[in-house]
Amino acid sequence: MLLASVFWFILAGLLEPGDYGQVNWLISIATLASICCVLGWGKTVVTYYPKEGKGELLGGSVTIVLVASLVVGGVLGLLLDPSVGLLIIGLSLFSMIVSFELGKHRYERYMWAWIGVRLISLPLSIALYFWRGLFGVLLGYAIPYLIFGLPSLKYMRGGNPGIKEAVGKVGFAMKVFGADITAGSTRLLDKILIGGVFGMVTLGLYQLAYQIFAAMSVLPGILFSYLLPEKSSGAKTKEVEVLGILASTVLAILVIVLSPWVIPWVFPNFAGSVELIQIMSLGVIPSTIAMAKMSELYALERPGSVLLSYLAALITGVVGISTLGMWLGAIGLAMSVVLLHSVLAVTLFLLGKKMGSPL
Repeated sequence: MLLASVFWFILAGLLEPGDYGQVNWLISIATLASICCVLGWGKTVVTYYPKEGKGELLGGSVTIVLVASLVVGGVLGLLLDPSVGLLIIGLSLFSMIVSFELGKHRYERYMWAWIGVRLISLPLSIALYFWRGLFGVLLGYAIPYLIFGLPSLKYMRGGNPGIKEAVGKVGFAMKVFGADITAGSTRLLDKILIGGVFGMVTLGLYQLAYQIFAAMSVLPGILFSYLLPEKSSGAKTKEVEVLGILASTVLAILVIVLSPWVIPWVFPNFAGSVELIQIMSLGVIPSTIAMAKMSELYALERPGSVLLSYLAALITGVVGISTLGMWLGAIGLAMSVVLLHSVLAVTLFLLGKKMGSPL
């Protein structure tokens, strides 16, 4: 995620806010479509493979995801641009391969897969931008995901693709899918709506602020990726969770203090994002709490609680955009991000407590 933020930061130095917003709008559509194609199988693999060790589950899940991504990617590729379709397929397969690595506790390979994607996508997108403009950026963004995602297909076995094993986990996968699509909407629907309602320039300013928030969110993201397989295996992780929350608090304070000095100097076209950055940075604290609690609920095979929490957060985000955004403009849009993650953390905690599972 940190390298992804570097990608967006470099684009901010190349593009005007309007073009910057349009690229993000298209990538947000492709990413949300990819989440739909994965259908919850990523976290299903991470949850069940450490307990059961069945390779058939890997083959069955990637077969389902491949078919879904080819269909959805083909349709959106025709409607928007072929590069959007390629990105959907690449993102879906890559999501599966990194889930396989997490399920096998191969954290180093998981890390290098992400680093490889980011290191290739950055120079390739910039190079293709000068060839095909904004859609060249999308193509350069898609190719590395395809390269690193294709090895997931080796788990598909002709005689026994593992569909039967996957079918046995469909109930859990569908609950995870509901949580994933709601979670994805909380991260992506705001950009799709803002681009359509407030315009691409406003989305561009909002996107830079959100990208700094996303860079900060690498901490809760890593925390979740570590905690889920560990908790699924029965390990105690309380100290790691506390340290993660403390680190996110310190990080938020640093960003609030430094952004008024750094942003006008590094991104002069985006000076209007400073206040948005300061407000959004506060959201990393409830986000870290939410990721810690969410890993526990998934490990306890309670994706329904995660789904309900994300639904509450998504409704909060949409209402925030339509009310705070209309009332306070871009500042209100930034406030809606903090409110969304706060509602997510509180709802996860309350539902987990109601079920008798301590944080």
